[in-house]
Amino acid sequence: MTIKEFIISRFQLFFFLVTLILIAEYVIGVFAAPDQVLHNKDLLGPVAAAGLCIIPTCVTYYKKEPTLKQYFVRLIIQLVLIETVMFIAANPDMGNGMSKAQVRIMIGAATFIIYVLAVLIMYCRNYRQSKALTSELKKFQSAAWQ
Repeated sequence: MTIKEFIISRFQLFFFLVTLILIAEYVIGVFAAPDQVLHNKDLLGPVAAAGLCIIPTCVTYYKKEPTLKQYFVRLIIQLVLIETVMFIAANPDMGNGMSKAQVRIMIGAATFIIYVLAVLIMYCRNYRQSKALTSELKKFQSAAWQ
């Protein structure tokens, strides 16, 4: 993977994360603080959170393809770093009677779910691209033999 491809994939991941974080904020807000209203400054929260979560994903950059074991170890390291960033950056004071521990558990669970969804989305995108490339190569190969 070239550095250019890696940067492009990080931008794509950023926009996936913003979307998934907005959905998670809505779901958490419905259950944890249904009577609270968002202010204009709160609308940049998902963008900031996605930006902070992109930084730990840089541990997955590789010039040559990693083994399956290396790939999964990098994903686990990435998840731990992202969870750490979110626990540091998150504000556990909801002001609605929920304890800070409950809010942190919700944030941790939402971060894990978002992480898994983002990895699956990126995997499906890469799988679709590799299938298309394989199909094109087969067409090219069959045309070369004729």
